[in-house]
Amino acid sequence: MDNVSRPLIALLVGSVAFLALWLVALKPSSSSTAGNTGELGRYQSAINKAHQAAATSNAASKAEGGTVATTTTSTGAAARPQTAPRTSVSHTVKVHPSANPPVAVTHALQKGKVLALLFYNPSATDDRAVKQELATVPTYRGAVVKLAVPVSRLAQYSVVTNQVPVQVSPTLVLIDKAHQASTIVGFADRFEIAQRVADTLL
Repeated sequence: MDNVSRPLIALLVGSVAFLALWLVALKPSSSSTAGNTGELGRYQSAINKAHQAAATSNAASKAEGGTVATTTTSTGAAARPQTAPRTSVSHTVKVHPSANPPVAVTHALQKGKVLALLFYNPSATDDRAVKQELATVPTYRGAVVKLAVPVSRLAQYSVVTNQVPVQVSPTLVLIDKAHQASTIVGFADRFEIAQRVADTLL
């Protein structure tokens, strides 16, 4: 030890001190890695649950009336359809006397009212949620007629569905005073529905 120079001793001490500092303060902690893994696992669980719910909804929809329920396209978000556009515009809806449409539909179209016609699957969570959201949308003193129709009764509304294809549930068909129809496919909250209804009234 007597033969070791003081500068070398100082260098060794400094190296040991730096190593200790690196181990304590600079080395990436395993908790950070575990946290990232936990976040990914949480989102993966949500994705798996959403896909499972969509599969269950599809099976229930086919049993009800042959329509296809929505599937999830984003983590934790409301379900959205992949097989049909979210919004679309159809040709003018014409009511033929021979079609024998439901009275509420005939009344709305003949009186120049806006018709909000929701086709939904009572067995599907998203569909029931859209029905509840639609119920909260104002009717603007009777200017808007709102109807929620189970997909099992789709054939009774052929006067509309023959001209505005309804391929998935839920589908909300909006028909304005000029009988021009547009749709909202998949989940929509009350704010989106109310805005679309208000636009239809213009």
